[in-house]
Amino acid sequence: MSEKTASSTPRISASTLARLQRRTAELEALFSTARELVRLRDVDEILRRLVQRAHELMGTDVTYLSEIEPGGHDLRVRHSAGTVTPEFRDLLVPAGFGLASKVATTRAPAWVARYETMQEAPHDPSIDSAVAAEGLVSFLGVPLAVGDEVLGALFASNRFGHDFTPDQVLLLSAFADHAAAVLHTARILEESAAATARAEEAVRELEKHLTATELASAIHEELTSAVMSGGTVVDLVATVAERLGRRVWALDASGRPLQVQAGEGGQLPPRAVLTDATSRSQASGHAERVESRGQSWLVVAILGADRVVGAIVAEEPDYPADTLPDNVGRRTLERAAHVAALVSFKRDAVATIRADRRARYLLDLMGGAETGGADAGGDDGDPQLTLPGPVVGCAVIDLRNKSVEHATSLAVKAVGDDGLVAQVDHRIIVGWAVPDAVAHTERVRQLLADGLREPLITAVAINRVAQVGEAVERATRDLRFLGPLGIAATTVSSDAFAPYHAMSSAHPDAADHFVTDLLGAVLEWDANRGTHLFDTLAAYFTANESPNAAAIALHVHKNTVQQRLDRIQSLLPGEWSDAEYRFRVQAAVRMEGLRRAVLGTTVHSAP
Repeated sequence: MSEKTASSTPRISASTLARLQRRTAELEALFSTARELVRLRDVDEILRRLVQRAHELMGTDVTYLSEIEPGGHDLRVRHSAGTVTPEFRDLLVPAGFGLASKVATTRAPAWVARYETMQEAPHDPSIDSAVAAEGLVSFLGVPLAVGDEVLGALFASNRFGHDFTPDQVLLLSAFADHAAAVLHTARILEESAAATARAEEAVRELEKHLTATELASAIHEELTSAVMSGGTVVDLVATVAERLGRRVWALDASGRPLQVQAGEGGQLPPRAVLTDATSRSQASGHAERVESRGQSWLVVAILGADRVVGAIVAEEPDYPADTLPDNVGRRTLERAAHVAALVSFKRDAVATIRADRRARYLLDLMGGAETGGADAGGDDGDPQLTLPGPVVGCAVIDLRNKSVEHATSLAVKAVGDDGLVAQVDHRIIVGWAVPDAVAHTERVRQLLADGLREPLITAVAINRVAQVGEAVERATRDLRFLGPLGIAATTVSSDAFAPYHAMSSAHPDAADHFVTDLLGAVLEWDANRGTHLFDTLAAYFTANESPNAAAIALHVHKNTVQQRLDRIQSLLPGEWSDAEYRFRVQAAVRMEGLRRAVLGTTVHSAP
C-alpha cells in the first residue's frame, strides 16, 4: 500500500461515518414523526414537532409550514421555527405570488439562492416586506401533496445566500410527506366526525319528526272524536291547549275571544295585529307568527266557504325549542283550524236549515196563520222552531240596499231563540216572542249597523200585535214615513205614529212639504229672531186652545201667549174659523213636534 492511499482512507471513512450518522438522525426523526402520526391526537402539536425536527436536521435559520386556506388558494404560515418577527409567523401569501404559490402550483420543489433577485415567481409587496423584516435570503420549498391534492408547502430558509443540495431537498421532502399525511389524516378524521355528527343529527331529527307525527296524529284523532261527539270550536281549542300545554284562544269572525283555554292570565295581541295575521293566514293557508309587547303567538285562520269564520291563537312557549318536536305546535294548530272549519260548516248547515224553517214559519204567520204557543213548531213540535212564547211583537228593519243574505245571517244570530227572522225585499222582518220588541229591535239594529258598516240602518217595532201580517204592513208604512221626516239610524215605536198613519205617503218630500206649507213662516220667524212661536202654538193646542192653560204650561204671562198667538195668526196663510184649515195646522204642529221629539232621543216610545 502506498503512502498516499494509506493517508486517504481515514478521510473517506470519516466522511462516510458523518454521512451515516446524519442519515441515522434523519431516519430517527422521520420514524419519530411516523410513530406520532400513528398515534395521531393533536394535529397542531404533531405539525409543530415536525417543523422543529426538520429545522434541527436541515440546519437552516428558519423552517416553516404554510397551509392552503380552506375554500381558497392562498397560503398562510401555520407553524414555524427560528422566526423572530410576528408578521412572518402569520404571513398570508396570496394565490399566484411568491415561491409558495409556485411550489403549490407546480407540485414540485423550488428554491432560490437570493430572494430579492427571484424571477421564478411574481413578487408581492407584503411578502417582500415580511421577508426583509425577518432577514431571509435563500429559500427551499417542497409541496405537501396527497394524490392530486396539494395541501400546502414546507420551507427551509437561511439569512444568507445558499444553494440547496439534493440531500437537503430529499430530507425536506420526506418531512413534507409526513406533514401532508398528518393534514390529510386530520381532514379525513374531521370529515368523518362531521359525517358522524350529521348522521346523529339526522337520527335525532327523524326521532323528533316521528314523535311530532305521532303526537299530531293523536291530537288529530282527539279533535276528530270531539267533532263526531258534537263538540264546538271551544271544545277543540280546549283539547289543543291541554295537549300542547300552553294558552290557546278561539276567536270569532270579528276577532273577539270566545274563551281562554289553558292556565290563568295571558293576553292576546292587539286587535289590529290579530286582524293582519288572520288575513295573512287566510292567504297562505298556514299559521302565522306575530310578536307584540315582547311576546309571540301563532295565529291560524278558520276558513269558511267564502270568508274567515274565526281564528285560533296560541302563545308560543318560552321553554327550549327541543322540549317539544319542532313545528308540532304549528302543525297542530293548522289541523285544529281545519277541523274547526268542518265544525263551522256543520254548524252553519244546521243553522241555515233552522233559519229557513223559522223564516217560512214567520211568512206563514204574516199570511194569517196562528202565532202558536211556546212550541212554535205546531203539532210536530219541531225543536228548530221552539220559542220562549208566542209571537207578540214584530219589527221591520230597512237595510238601505245592503246585502240581504249577510244581514239575514247576522240578524238570525242576534235574535237567537227570542224570535223568528225572514227577509222581504231589502228589509228584515222579525217576529218577536218577547214583550219589549222595541228595545230588542234596537239591539239587533245596532249589531247590523256595525256588521254591515251602515250606521243609517233604521227600524220600526211594534210591541203588541194581533195579526202579524197587518202589523208588518203598518211598520213598513211607518218606515216610508221616517225618511221624509229625516229620521234614520234609530228604532222607532210604531205607536208614536198612530194618529198619522192615514197621512203617510210614499213621496220622499211629502211630509216636509206639508209642514213647510202650513208652518213655514212661523218656523222661519223663530229661526231668524230666536222666538218661541212654534212652542207656544204647540202648547196652545195641547191645552185645548186655552191661552191661560198654555201660559201656565209655558211659565209666561197670559198676555204674552195672546201676543204670540196674534203674531202666529198674522203669519199663517189661512183663517182660524176654517175647521179644515185648523185641523191641518194642528196636524202639522203634531207632526213637527213628533219629528223634534223623535230626533231628540235614541229609542223612541209612544208619547
